[in-house]
Amino acid sequence: MPLAALTPVLNDLLHKGASNSSPSPQNQSQQQLSNANDTSSGSEYLSKGPLLGQSSNATNPLSLSSIDDRTPDTLTMAKFKASKTSLKREDSFLRKFSNRYGYRGLGTMAKKLHFLCTVWFFLAEPSKRSLRINLENDEPIKSRYLFIRRILRSCNYFVISTDESFLFYWLIVLNIFVLYNLWFPIARQAFEPLQRDYSQIWEIIDYVADAIYFVDIAIQFRTGYLEQGLLVYDHYKLAMNYVRSSRFIFDIISLTPLDLLQLKFGSIPILRFPRYFKVYRTFQLYYLQESRTVYPNTYRVLNLLHILLLLGHWLASFYFMVSKAEGFVGYWSYPKPVGNFSQLTKMYLRCLYWSTLTLTTIGDLPPPETNWQ
Repeated sequence: MPLAALTPVLNDLLHKGASNSSPSPQNQSQQQLSNANDTSSGSEYLSKGPLLGQSSNATNPLSLSSIDDRTPDTLTMAKFKASKTSLKREDSFLRKFSNRYGYRGLGTMAKKLHFLCTVWFFLAEPSKRSLRINLENDEPIKSRYLFIRRILRSCNYFVISTDESFLFYWLIVLNIFVLYNLWFPIARQAFEPLQRDYSQIWEIIDYVADAIYFVDIAIQFRTGYLEQGLLVYDHYKLAMNYVRSSRFIFDIISLTPLDLLQLKFGSIPILRFPRYFKVYRTFQLYYLQESRTVYPNTYRVLNLLHILLLLGHWLASFYFMVSKAEGFVGYWSYPKPVGNFSQLTKMYLRCLYWSTLTLTTIGDLPPPETNWQ
């Protein structure tokens, strides 16, 4: 059947469908778009006529009716394309807030440029990223022996993150000796039998504690930090970050060798008081433990109880030292350490009892008699 014979039938069907349904504004816009597409497709059909052996004269009925000589499938596809183009819109956020010149006109090219900039950021600037794979290229390790290069390279990779469990366990070990320096030197200074009877044990523990303090300094030189969200592995940056911080100053002060004065003046355990500056690592452990524990309130109560006990321990030691400086005279001071009062357990518990009564302000306490008291 010739195409010219099908044209009136298709026109009648289209006019009947348009008269039966009242067009909405949205349908009208879509119909206008479809008409525009029909016109463009018709012009393309007319331009392709000579290629198909058809004449391009105006008297040719096929050229005049070529716009409407389409199947229903073609009309459906045209409407689908029109609806798809009507839904395509520009992003409102970029349209409102973008101040880039020509960004809205670039389209796909802007995405390509953004991707290229991202790749350049990670590949062209090694100072802004910290990747272990590039450490060998940046700072090669030179040695004639392969196993030495492997050891040094593994040490270069050894960077402690603040989120790892190694730092948490190391702080536990370190704080054992920090608490040792907080509890025992003051008691050894106050109660002579404690220092005299166990002097060799205290010397060994003091040396071990000082060694642990030195190891902690070495570990802090390899403790990482975040720079622009990435963990830094550069040993120079790690070292300078530690040296320029207050932690380095506290660590140097805490290792002041005042213990050497005991070679001239005798046993003076209180000369280890610079070790108290290491207490900042105890606070770090407290914050890490509080974030890890399931019962943070219970941990806070235990920490407060420990602080109260430590304060009572220090007051008990000061009470005995003041009594000793006064010659154990008066009702306020500790009795003269003779007989039953000379026992180490008796002396400590009695002084601790006095400090507890003083801190809690309960019970009848004798008034002080001298300025020291």
